[in-house]
Amino acid sequence: MWFDLENEFKSLEKIIVELMRRFKVPGLAINIFHKGNIVYEKGFGARNLEENLPMTPDTLIGIGSISKSFTALLILQLQGEGLLNVEDSVSDYLNMEPFLIHQDIKIAHLLSHSSGIPSVDGQWLPIAITYGDYKRIYPVSSREDYLNHLSDTKSEILFQPGEKFFYTNDMFSLLGLIIEKLTGKSFSTVLQEKVLRPLEMNRSTVKRDILEKDPSENYIRGYLHKEEGDNVKLEYKKLPFSRELQAPGGIYTSMHELTNYAQCLLQNGTFNNEEIINPESLKVLWTPRIECPYGYGKQPKYCFGWVKEEDVFDLSIYHHGGGLGVSTSFFGVIPQENLAVAVAENDDMGIAGIVGMCAFALMLGREPKKFIKKYRVLDIFSEIEGNYESSLGLYELKVYMKNQSICIEVESDDGTFIFPLIAENLDNLIFRLSLTVPYPVKRVRFYKDENTNRIKFVTYDRYLYHKK
Repeated sequence: MWFDLENEFKSLEKIIVELMRRFKVPGLAINIFHKGNIVYEKGFGARNLEENLPMTPDTLIGIGSISKSFTALLILQLQGEGLLNVEDSVSDYLNMEPFLIHQDIKIAHLLSHSSGIPSVDGQWLPIAITYGDYKRIYPVSSREDYLNHLSDTKSEILFQPGEKFFYTNDMFSLLGLIIEKLTGKSFSTVLQEKVLRPLEMNRSTVKRDILEKDPSENYIRGYLHKEEGDNVKLEYKKLPFSRELQAPGGIYTSMHELTNYAQCLLQNGTFNNEEIINPESLKVLWTPRIECPYGYGKQPKYCFGWVKEEDVFDLSIYHHGGGLGVSTSFFGVIPQENLAVAVAENDDMGIAGIVGMCAFALMLGREPKKFIKKYRVLDIFSEIEGNYESSLGLYELKVYMKNQSICIEVESDDGTFIFPLIAENLDNLIFRLSLTVPYPVKRVRFYKDENTNRIKFVTYDRYLYHKK
């Protein structure tokens, strides 16, 4: 990489600050690891707004589903020790439905979300209650209740194992249970002994009491965005913890400590000359199993706790995101470039993934807006959002963001309609209307002023709306 990294880091910081301002993100931390060294790490904003405490690379943040890669690593460690095989039937280890009548479901299917079992969110209820959401109540408080809840999916399996991708946290909770059965220890203990401690991730934890006793008291306060009419406010919420959350999404760590994990992965499974996972197991961990929708290119594939993509930068990138509501995160590695990026924020907006991919782009000497479509769409949204008025002031049109979708509310002689917009041709600012039933108007197009390069008007059907 011959280009000036200082300039790239300045560009990255500009992206981060612009996104944080736009989406009201309280705090964000990032770490970039390249060729054996931390080349960049920084915190932005606040880890605690009420006390105005800064976010830092050492701030402990819930990384959500990035935890799945740790659980998958533990399973591969146990396979290396001869305690299981990922091609074994789950019924060999869990005497419960739906595995007793579906003995073709293997551990590998749980690891890759390809069991055919749809998500029933058994582990999510305690988190929802933490956030004050009592809309859905069902018995999952005891381990027996929880397993009974999952057993009832036996009549919901309508696809063969390996046929359908159903992202389900509960299957990783069951992998945690298998780990406990085989080791005779709690998941948190096994995680500490076999991964976190060897990687010197000494402050990382899945337990509330340990987090709250952190010697430096450097951990997040988490926030949710709540809409109130046209306004959005932040609400502080208690951090979520539960036993069934640990394996699929319960790790709290810092972006700085994730560097050690990155170093292990980029060194074929070793850290400080100690083998954490053997190279063959690492290959198994990163072998694509099934197509999935979670990525930044056109053909993401799910491995064991990782997503693999090859068409974003024409390099193999392995990554995963995480979300706990009050925190969202991104972690990715590009082994060919000996490069890793870790990002997390203490809210639910989810800019961490876009920031992480923009960091990769800049480290590779690529233009983020060209290679990261999600970032380009957000950048274009900043140009087109706002209020418009039709010729002679007859009708109104509004472009806004709702539930992370760009929407248009448009008045015409046919009435008032609301459509999500789908990017069709970003170069020409053409968006397709998301339609459920046939409708004569299919697209809208935005036009810029040739002199100012700012949005001047938008056309919809037979109308032209000027930007106010």
